[in-house]
Amino acid sequence: MRKKPTYPICFVYVLTLLIFSSLLGCGDLSGEENTERLRFVEFILFPTAPYVNKSYIEVVSEDEIAFSEIDFDTEITTIQEVYTAFINAYVSEDINALSETFDTAQGIEFGSSTGNVYGWHNIRKYIESNWQQSDCGVDEDWKLTDFYMRPKNVTVPWTEASATGPMFYYDPGSFLCYVETGQFYFTKKAGKWRIHQIDGGKYFTDTKYKVPNID
Repeated sequence: MRKKPTYPICFVYVLTLLIFSSLLGCGDLSGEENTERLRFVEFILFPTAPYVNKSYIEVVSEDEIAFSEIDFDTEITTIQEVYTAFINAYVSEDINALSETFDTAQGIEFGSSTGNVYGWHNIRKYIESNWQQSDCGVDEDWKLTDFYMRPKNVTVPWTEASATGPMFYYDPGSFLCYVETGQFYFTKKAGKWRIHQIDGGKYFTDTKYKVPNID
């Protein structure tokens, strides 16, 4: 019995590609129709072929995709609440409430008039010693401004934010507290925003992460 001729699978693919390539050039196709045929050729027949036309694919970086999905209104509202809780705890000298507003993981930093303090254990001791020597009794309806927000996995695996706002500083010479603009760096971990640094090295103001004006 005579065997039927067989054809290599690559030959069948190439032949099919040639047929569909000729179809792409036939007739007056609209841009949408041409795109759909290109999608079929690339993703069905040759999903990894380097020479298939990919001009219709819109290239968007991962950080831009994530950044576009940030709900700025919600995130800023939550960050403002954390900042207000921090101010209230500082004024009332409640270290337990204050600790709830901090991301106490490695890298936490706290700016002071005499130099920065690192690590939650050292920061806690520094703040409590200030409370024993001075009276930070200022209580204003303070708000953060100049927000920058960076989506997770751009530099770290969580969402980051930085903003400026009033901050207490202790003057060891006069034993008094004074207020200046502080630079706050926030992290969002496990769905919660916390202060990670105040006047620290991670505060950022990259133009592309500037939060648009929100009414």
